[in-house]
Amino acid sequence: MVSLRALEPEDIDFLYELENDKALWEISETQAPFSRYLLREFISNAHLDIYQTKQLRLVIVSEGQVVGCADLYDFNPKNKRISVGIVILSSYRNRGIGAKALFQVCQYAFTFLAIHQVIAYVPEDNVPSQKLFEKIGFVREAVLKDWIFSQGIFKNIFLYHYLK
Repeated sequence: MVSLRALEPEDIDFLYELENDKALWEISETQAPFSRYLLREFISNAHLDIYQTKQLRLVIVSEGQVVGCADLYDFNPKNKRISVGIVILSSYRNRGIGAKALFQVCQYAFTFLAIHQVIAYVPEDNVPSQKLFEKIGFVREAVLKDWIFSQGIFKNIFLYHYLK
């Protein structure tokens, strides 16, 4: 069983590990490590309304274990769209957890936020993520050329969307 839940203070170690994983910085646009202090502040503000913060982080739980996060961000209530990102810890990948969690977070956005469209940005060289998004119904709409600069080179990003 896969479920989503709000951030809890007990998630600090998990969040610290996740946010400071340099392999993920390419897609998160992070450029420096996060301190435990900043992450505690982030968790303590997680209760703020998405209409105020324009973002929401949900923890992915499978069989009682924290296995990843799903982020809703760039919330645009006027145009009824939101962006989504998902990360599953490497030891839990290829078990169907990501697809179940991604589907749930999209359904949450459609149902509770009245979203019409969910957007995802996926690096051209991240084939597993492309397959994940396509598996639940995302459609590749565009290639954003030289969209991110990582490890000394520019990389293309695929723009995906999922309609209600």
